[in-house]
Amino acid sequence: MTRFRVPATSANLGPGFDCLGLALSIYDEFEITPAETLSLDGVEPRFQSPDNLLVRAYEEGMRAAGASGSLHAAFDCSIPVSRGLGSSAALITAGIAAASVLHGNALSRDRIFALASRMEGHPDNAAPCVYGGLTACLKRSDGSYRMEQLPFSSRIHLTVLIPSVEVSTEAARKILPDSYPRAAAAGNAAHALLMARALETGDFALLKDAADDQLHEPYRSQLIPGFHMIRRIAAADTGGVLVISGSGSTCLLLSPGPLSERAAAEIQGVEGGWRIQEAQAAPLGAAYLEEGVWHPII
Repeated sequence: MTRFRVPATSANLGPGFDCLGLALSIYDEFEITPAETLSLDGVEPRFQSPDNLLVRAYEEGMRAAGASGSLHAAFDCSIPVSRGLGSSAALITAGIAAASVLHGNALSRDRIFALASRMEGHPDNAAPCVYGGLTACLKRSDGSYRMEQLPFSSRIHLTVLIPSVEVSTEAARKILPDSYPRAAAAGNAAHALLMARALETGDFALLKDAADDQLHEPYRSQLIPGFHMIRRIAAADTGGVLVISGSGSTCLLLSPGPLSERAAAEIQGVEGGWRIQEAQAAPLGAAYLEEGVWHPII
């Protein structure tokens, strides 16, 4: 068996709606080997089928690689499901990457990204999951995707706040308006540009100004119990900013340092059953283990 690892990802990062994404040091790992018949370990019985997202992605990767056959996979997953941490992108990326690596690195990393983005329907989680670090991406008019890796400041401390409440991507998309005023669209573009700069420099004064989003957070915050209270607690305690991770319900705190014990206890007492987890930016995206060393998918 070959062991594969893919990181959790936090998309949007405030105003970078469907564009910015960051890989986090929370991982799903899989041991995968080619097999004649499908076999899955470590997953609930309802997911032990050809409809499993990793299996579907593996098959997509196999078709792209010009190969055929099934797989045996053992799951060791730490990325929460339906929490805005890219769990579906992780499964998709792992499946496609495994098909490539197990068949002589048949697919380039760019090809894996394109296939994963197409399966996801958007590239903002797929990009950091495949490449690692901070990424910006777009979908061209011809349906293809473009990705650029951006610098991420080591001055920024990351804290992941995960509630017990799930938010489906469908519900998070449905709550958004079909159109926006011109001023909101123009303002968000300016904020996204400055957000990328703040994430590069670790300038927290700039980060506070840039992080104000008008396209998705005012709407999706309604789906997250205690969001505004937790945002106030975190900002007052750390001097940082709290953003919704992807479509939610997880939130990501970007700050000069960690939460104090007092603030952490206060947040854990807020409605929603909040769990607090420290994280780092993950510079390495999808990877496989060889001789005790994680190697990037190439």
